Amino acid sequence: MQIPFLQRGLGGALLLLLLASCCPRDQVDERGWPKQLVLGLVPALEADALIDNLDPLADWLSKELGVPVRSFVPQDYTGLVEALGAQRADIGMLPPFAAFLGGRRYDIESILVSTRKGVAGYRTQWMTNDPSVCDGEPVVVERICESRSRGREDVVRKFLQCNGDLTQVRGESVAFVDPNSTSGYLFPAVQLMEYGIDPEKDMKGIFVRGHDAAALAVYGGDTRFGVAYEDSRNMLCEQYPDIGEKVIVFNHAPMIPNDGVQLRPGLPDDLREAITQAFLKLADAQVDLPDSEKILWTLYEIDGFKRFEPGMYDPVRAAYEIVRR
Repeated sequence: MQIPFLQRGLGGALLLLLLASCCPRDQVDERGWPKQLVLGLVPALEADALIDNLDPLADWLSKELGVPVRSFVPQDYTGLVEALGAQRADIGMLPPFAAFLGGRRYDIESILVSTRKGVAGYRTQWMTNDPSVCDGEPVVVERICESRSRGREDVVRKFLQCNGDLTQVRGESVAFVDPNSTSGYLFPAVQLMEYGIDPEKDMKGIFVRGHDAAALAVYGGDTRFGVAYEDSRNMLCEQYPDIGEKVIVFNHAPMIPNDGVQLRPGLPDDLREAITQAFLKLADAQVDLPDSEKILWTLYEIDGFKRFEPGMYDPVRAAYEIVRR
């Protein structure tokens, strides 16, 4: 089957033209570094929320590198990969599938893999608003709804989960995240194929462009099923206190290596290392803060990094080879 592959649309073209007009790449300082760096991030939450949290990261990088860092929010992963590939953006934070495709197509370099609670992997969760999907009565788990608002106290919410047969999604509408999202499309697509279900032909897949949007599509009844990273409900339970009860997790895809930090090709070696150190230093400097006060946590629920090593994204490559047949 064929899958969407870094498609270029009008939005991406306009983005590149905008960046080209404002950020000439022939301006370098005495070290050979660009006089300005461009940092791009794609929303996991609403774009406005990301923009509010993006400036502190850009400010930190500016201070550590001694170079002004300007931030922008592309529409989707494709826009960011295209910007990095065209050398109109310098630093990005991408999920592993988009990072793999960007490396394959443009030699975009992954330098760090993120960790969450010390773990460098995650998985897809399948969600439904229909309890009949479950093999039995859903289990209620009470846990802290971790606030992303500075100064607000964490509260305990209820989250429902169960075991359910994945073949029930055949013929149904499913909220996927993005065609270049690892947990929001690639790995669940491979999982469906293992059950003999074609994710393009055997269901109505809708790309909603955000993990929060996928959970909200299920929450609001727009779709019966959806996928997102585990547990995306946690970033919405402050605003929607009952989302953990109305959106039931009933299945999971296999583990995925985490997202991380990527650089455009052609940056000087010493600048690449300086950027790497700046991200590592930020995670270390805020390790003892409450999660809601950590810059990286409020962006993507990241609390640390490991240096990227060859082979880390091999599971993504293997999944891609299966899906593209």
